[in-house]
Amino acid sequence: MQQNGDTRGLSMREYVTQVAEEITARVNHQRETMLKLLEAEEHGNGSIPYCPLVDCSPRQKYRAALIEAVRVLEETRRSFKSKQLEDLRKKLQVVLAEDAGRSL
Repeated sequence: MQQNGDTRGLSMREYVTQVAEEITARVNHQRETMLKLLEAEEHGNGSIPYCPLVDCSPRQKYRAALIEAVRVLEETRRSFKSKQLEDLRKKLQVVLAEDAGRSL
């Protein structure tokens, strides 16, 4: 099965299967999001982080930028002995770890 929207070389059966799987994943994400929202409202907090697509393009771009920033900070940490840069790198790593653990 092709990934990232590349449908070249797929048979019609494979293409339909891929589309159906993507739709199913998005519907499941919508269901999970609505259930989290309902649960949050029951506990007095009516807002939750939300992205309408399972792994939307903006989220992919932000994740890639954070990974690149962490990589650069890691590579330059010996050259720039800055506590602020170290703290920033660690904060970005926490954000990336939280994102990786996010249920879709």
